Amino acid sequence: MAYRSAPIIEDVIWQAHLPSGEPTLADAVRETIAQTREHLLDFIRLDEPAPQGVMTLAQWSSPSALSSLLAIYSDHIYRNQPTQPRENKPLISLWAQWYIGLMVPPLMLALLTQEKAIDVSPEYVSVEFHETGRAACFWIDVHQDHRATLHSPQQRMETLILRALMPIVQALEATGEINSKLIWGNTGYLIHWYLTEMKPLLGEELLATLRQTCFFEKTLSGGEDNPLWRTVVPREGLLVRRTCCQRYRLPDVQQCGDCTLK
Repeated sequence: MAYRSAPIIEDVIWQAHLPSGEPTLADAVRETIAQTREHLLDFIRLDEPAPQGVMTLAQWSSPSALSSLLAIYSDHIYRNQPTQPRENKPLISLWAQWYIGLMVPPLMLALLTQEKAIDVSPEYVSVEFHETGRAACFWIDVHQDHRATLHSPQQRMETLILRALMPIVQALEATGEINSKLIWGNTGYLIHWYLTEMKPLLGEELLATLRQTCFFEKTLSGGEDNPLWRTVVPREGLLVRRTCCQRYRLPDVQQCGDCTLK
């Protein structure tokens, strides 16, 4: 089967401290990113002092904070069409694509290339928001996840799903404006794309294994439903997104190059 890679957002753009002088986990991750996907360092900060105004998930997901961010983003998206009725579902879908699209590739790179696993718990992740209301840069307080360090690559991806992604999806679904399946559909396609980008680092065998466990196993190893199950599907010899992200419903937002509606 052939595979195709395609960035998704507009476009997805591609401290457990040790004594001074010794390389830290943050150093190791930063070096790997610099050697393989240096542009990711434009929007990921590892053990660096964060500016004022950054927020953890617990902070930005409060009803008042999230409503404010989405209102700012809505004003930006509809700036040239002020009289057009506003649709919150595609708006939140695109907002989530920015957030998850910036956060996930560096975390995948860290989890799948380092001997020590980075802790992806939400309390260690702060985000700086752009003036338009969408995510702009992530500030990671780097700790080692000692349990995940012992895990296989497949289990590390499950850690990413359960610990880093699920709380984000739940927070956005709690608005009542979007269902989790749409966000997971977007996220699955992102993860499929970035796994393909990581093929030189992972190798064909591990890549195939991760594709199988991420997208074609209905449950995770702990028995939980796998939210990425069949978010990408084989079609005409390619793995493609299963559902439309709805961004085409927003004004002045370019349709995905491989939109399912074409």
